Amino acid sequence: MAKKRWFRFYIDRWLNGTFGLTPNESTALLTIICELYDNEGSVQFDSRLSNLLARRCGMRPTSFMKALDTLIERGKVVLEQGHLTSKAVTEEIISREKLDQKSVESREKLAEKRSLINRIGRNVPTNTEDRIKKDNCRGRAQPRLNGLGEKEKQLYLAHAIEGGNESRSDQALAGFRERKAGKR
Repeated sequence: MAKKRWFRFYIDRWLNGTFGLTPNESTALLTIICELYDNEGSVQFDSRLSNLLARRCGMRPTSFMKALDTLIERGKVVLEQGHLTSKAVTEEIISREKLDQKSVESREKLAEKRSLINRIGRNVPTNTEDRIKKDNCRGRAQPRLNGLGEKEKQLYLAHAIEGGNESRSDQALAGFRERKAGKR
């Protein structure tokens, strides 16, 4: 899977969470958070990474380690068994994955809906008189839904009446139910 190159940044959380930190501690925290997001929530912490993060922060390694110790004491980051993690980063990564899954499901539903609309469009004859049936009771034009399953008809009607007022949608659904029951 490709790396995610973004994360949500809540300004109020950041300002409240960094209140009382020194500039070095705030800089170290942001750099560590970015490193954690870049590595899916956990990094192997060693002297090489410590020196790299210190350079990224524009600090001496000793200043960076002092800032890191303060961040660990305050619970902003956790150093366990040589791995640097953060509870907030882990929770946000899980939340991001859920959002991504919802997005995939929404795209799949939209693709299914578009496919249905395209199939319905192919089933409509080009001859205008055959394509439009007049409803004897109301004088409304009704689309021809021959060759479609019940689920497809319901989806089509739901799509066709989207954005309309309620009475129109009630009429369309009532007409659909009457045709289904064979009353018309």
